[in-house]
Amino acid sequence: MEENKFFKWAARVNSLLFLVLLVISIGFVSFGILESNKWSARNEVEVTDKSGSSEEVEDLRLGDITKVCGSDIQYVKLNSSAKSRGFSSGGYGYTTRNVVFFEGVEMVSHWLFDTNSYSIREIDQLQKKADDCKDRETVAIYYEVRKEDADQNGKLDENDPLTIALTAPGGSNYTEIEVGITSVLDHSVDQSGSTLTLLIQDGELLLMKKYSLKTNEKISEREITRIGKKL
Repeated sequence: MEENKFFKWAARVNSLLFLVLLVISIGFVSFGILESNKWSARNEVEVTDKSGSSEEVEDLRLGDITKVCGSDIQYVKLNSSAKSRGFSSGGYGYTTRNVVFFEGVEMVSHWLFDTNSYSIREIDQLQKKADDCKDRETVAIYYEVRKEDADQNGKLDENDPLTIALTAPGGSNYTEIEVGITSVLDHSVDQSGSTLTLLIQDGELLLMKKYSLKTNEKISEREITRIGKKL
C-alpha cells in the first residue's frame, strides 16, 4: 500500500516537472521568435512615394554592408519587402530600389538615386584581377536598372527596357552608357580593370560593345547577329 502511494507521488512530481519544463521551453521559443522579429524589423523603413496622383506606401529593408574593394567605401542596398517574380539583386524574390554609399572615416553618405521607384536588376564591382579583396581595386560599379514601365502592366519586370550605368567606386559620377536595351547576356572586365565588355540584346540585334572605365566612353562595337525573338 505504501509502495503504491510512493509511486503515485513520484508520478505526480514527474508530471509537474514535465509541465514546468514545457512552460519554460515555450517561453524560450517565444522569446527567440520575438527577438528574431525585432532583429528583422529593425532594418525596415517605410517610404512614401508622392510621384503619383495618390500616395503609395512601400516597406523597404536595408541589406547588409558591402565593402568596395581597395577603398574606404561601403554601400548598403535598399530592398523592397514585396516579393517579385524570380531572382533580383536584392536577394531571392526581392527587388533593390536604391543604394546608399558611405565614404571615409566620417562616413559621408549619399544615395545613388533621388527616388526609390526604380528596379535595380544587378550591382557589380568592376575590379582589377587579384585573389584577395584588399588587392582587388574596384575601379567602377556597374548597374542594370529598369526605370520605366513601358508595357504599363503596373510593375517593372523583364519586359521593360534596361539601362546600363556606371559610377565611381563611391557611387558618384552616375553615367548611363546604354539606355532602352532588351537584355544583358554578359559583362566582363579585362585584367587591368580599364575596359568593360558587354554582350547585349537590343531589339533584334545581338551586340558586343567595349567601354573605357576611365572615361565611360564607348571604344568599339560589333554586331554579332540578328535574331528573330528574344533570347
